[in-house]
Amino acid sequence: MVKRRQEEGFNLSFLDVMACGLGAVLMILILVKFQGHSSMPDTEVERLEQALAAQSAEKSQQQSALTLRRQSLKEATATQDDLTQKITSLRSKLQDTQNAINDEKAIIAELEQAIAAAAPEQADDPIELVSKGEEKYLIGLSIQGTNIGILLDTSASMTDDDVVSIIRRKIANDEVKKQGPKWKRSVNVAKWMLARLPTQANVSVVSFNKEAKVLGQNKINQADDSTQLATLLSEIDELVPTHGTDLSRALQTITAAMPTLSHLYVITDGLPTLLSEGSGFQESRGCRPVSGNDTTITGDCRMRLFLHAFKQHAPKVPTSIVLLPLEGDSQAQAAYWDWADISGGTMISPAGNWP
Repeated sequence: MVKRRQEEGFNLSFLDVMACGLGAVLMILILVKFQGHSSMPDTEVERLEQALAAQSAEKSQQQSALTLRRQSLKEATATQDDLTQKITSLRSKLQDTQNAINDEKAIIAELEQAIAAAAPEQADDPIELVSKGEEKYLIGLSIQGTNIGILLDTSASMTDDDVVSIIRRKIANDEVKKQGPKWKRSVNVAKWMLARLPTQANVSVVSFNKEAKVLGQNKINQADDSTQLATLLSEIDELVPTHGTDLSRALQTITAAMPTLSHLYVITDGLPTLLSEGSGFQESRGCRPVSGNDTTITGDCRMRLFLHAFKQHAPKVPTSIVLLPLEGDSQAQAAYWDWADISGGTMISPAGNWP
């Protein structure tokens, strides 16, 4: 009797289990692989793209800023190098200038020593005066000519510079008037001119206020005659400044004393204040210097008197003016400057404390 094959149930169950397990594994792998290839949401992609774009833009900005900073640094370095070169050049020039100044100082010091060692030259003057050197008197004015006229204003205003002091001295005695500081300067100027006369010159000196007077032994004095000049000096010392100023009469007197006048020198402090009878001046209201009815005189009236004297009586010769200071006569300087300029002379106006 044939034996019945025994069923092998265990083996089938094991294979089934293995098959099922393998299938499950394959399914898991398929699912994982599928999930790995699934796409991201659109919003997330946009967000990431925007973030990437922002980072790119920021990177570009930073790159541009870095480029600008590098360019600025390069320019600053070039500027610093240029400034360094300029500073070096300026220091070199400054040193050269300082060396030149030191050389000039050395030359000046040598010249000063040479001048100090040299004996002072003595001017060949016809008369001797104390402190008559050009370094103290009238720099810029020289005495020239063969026939020289000198007009010395002796009016009351020649005593001082300011009106109050002039009035005080006007009512004082003659000695107080002669001690006026401006009058002393005026006398020194006149003496200085006499000491500087050319040797072969002739000179006439006229003092003038409301009158005009020829000084000296003669109307015309010789510059090389010490006796005649000594007389002039003595008479100048005796003059007393008083009264007003008649420039027309002074000009008429000097031209009458020296008809061949070649050069004229005027020592005064302002425009005239008076005119004599018969002068031909046309008086007007507020300007009556001839009749003497006005107690005061305006600046415009004084200018009219000056122009009248200049047009009617000024000689056509070089005229030099020494204009001393006077308070309140603002038009005098321009008027006398024009006279000196037109005639070919010189005008100087010393300071109030001169000499």
